Amino acid sequence: MPLSYVKSNVDATVNVNSTAIDSADYNYSNEALTLQFQNGSRYEYTRVPRFVFHGLQEAASKGKFINNYVINSFNFKRV
Repeated sequence: MPLSYVKSNVDATVNVNSTAIDSADYNYSNEALTLQFQNGSRYEYTRVPRFVFHGLQEAASKGKFINNYVINSFNFKRV
């Protein structure tokens, strides 16, 4: 099974494969996590520690992880 994320020196993307969320992009330099929802909306969550993104990368259910540890846990704005 191929890995579900692509990582570079600065940014990484996780394909979420949930009914609500399409993908999650993380910017290591400013600790911003941007979620792309299936309906086309995008939200940027700020000051998300790397360990949270690494947990998302390893989570069996990406959607449940995001619901439990990201949404309502960090400040966000629509982008």
